[in-house]
Amino acid sequence: YPPAAERLYRQLKCHLLDAWPALMQVASAADEKGWALYVVGGAVRDLLLELLDLTGKPESATVSAVRSLTDIDLVVDAANGEANPGENKGAGMALAEIIQASYPQVSVQVYGQFQTASLVWPSPHAAGAEPLRLDIATARTEFYPYPAANPEVEISSIQQDLYRRDFTINAMAMRINGKQPGHLLDFFGGWLDLQQRHIRVLHANSFIEDPTRIVRAARFATRLNFSLEAQTERFVRSAVSSGIYQRMRLSEAKTPALQVRLKAELKSLLSADQWEAALAQVADLGGLTCLHSDLTLTPTLWRQLRRMGRWLAKFEARLTIDQPLWLMRLELLLAQLTPPASREAAIQLDLASPSLHRLSDLHQWEADLHQQLPKAHKLSQRYRLLHRYASADLLLMSDRHPYTLGPQIWQYIVQTSQVPALINGGTLKQLGYQPGPQFRNILATLHERTLDGELTSHQAAEKYVLAHYPLNSQPN
Repeated sequence: YPPAAERLYRQLKCHLLDAWPALMQVASAADEKGWALYVVGGAVRDLLLELLDLTGKPESATVSAVRSLTDIDLVVDAANGEANPGENKGAGMALAEIIQASYPQVSVQVYGQFQTASLVWPSPHAAGAEPLRLDIATARTEFYPYPAANPEVEISSIQQDLYRRDFTINAMAMRINGKQPGHLLDFFGGWLDLQQRHIRVLHANSFIEDPTRIVRAARFATRLNFSLEAQTERFVRSAVSSGIYQRMRLSEAKTPALQVRLKAELKSLLSADQWEAALAQVADLGGLTCLHSDLTLTPTLWRQLRRMGRWLAKFEARLTIDQPLWLMRLELLLAQLTPPASREAAIQLDLASPSLHRLSDLHQWEADLHQQLPKAHKLSQRYRLLHRYASADLLLMSDRHPYTLGPQIWQYIVQTSQVPALINGGTLKQLGYQPGPQFRNILATLHERTLDGELTSHQAAEKYVLAHYPLNSQPN
């Protein structure tokens, strides 16, 4: 049986500490309206997982401890409350307004389409600590007008609200107001699935409606050391083999579950500590077809993906890399495709223009450098070939070609970072030169001579400039 209401309620209070008064004010406001207020989703799941640990289950069966409860989802079921006509539709937003009136330091953002409001409290502790975030929603049901679309929502009951969720372990709710705070609602067997370590969907069309659930299933399974329940795995494989994702990708309809929402899920997966196991499970299930039907995890690609963290750390010791590790891993995945296919997939995922540009031209860059770099014996020659590339470009090419381009690019980075600028524009002005196009030519020439060791001091650089660029030849 699930834990008693009193115990579950007490466990929640222990983890919220400073946030508890704020949560109780939300609960009190809901009581005054006659509305039922619930904590739902991940917070309930993680509290129950912790209680499973405390009751003697093997540690390998669950996470070792509950995550910090700084992000809590609340649902208001206003169906039986006393409210003005039409007020129930905005119950979640109404509670958010009540809290904001009492806590002016709270930041509130309202999403009218989905009847939700997000409240963020600044952390009462040291700078850098995570703030408390409460997402308050009115209980609602949803339906998908076509596969991979954004859902359309309607106000409904707490049971219908839980039925729209991804997996049974995330479809439980705990009452936090009324006469029985801590009471657990579990209509779909989530508590049993937690004990049996199963990831289970709530209905057969779950993965057709929302293909991001394939990525989420793999991520939860690896994070929690769970496995996909057998019927759920069959649902995934059936959705993949149906070809629905390829057809939706090629359709003219908007498919957010194959675009920005899929990118967000890939970000979470590729940032996780268990990213390798999760990605391997996505591939085994056929989920990479959500990105492109030709994408596979080859042994070469696996080596590239595993190397990327080391290459990134190495590069960041010398350069500024303006892209996070998860995005570099995602670009490695897409770079396995042909340039047109990788660009198509990148556009589908709504990647930024630097990524689109890199994935479009990467194969040609690599071919050019494989041909040209071996002929570049001087550092200045390598500089001419490589300085036009962004740091992330060099990183991606080094990781993909660690025994050819990688060492040459790294040698270039190390050597150029150790070469000082012997003269700058200010020095040229002091010598009597006027700013203009010649400025750039002089500085570029000095830089190349310095790279090749021909100039090694400020005095030698000045002498070179005066000899090769006479002041009397300056434009008026």
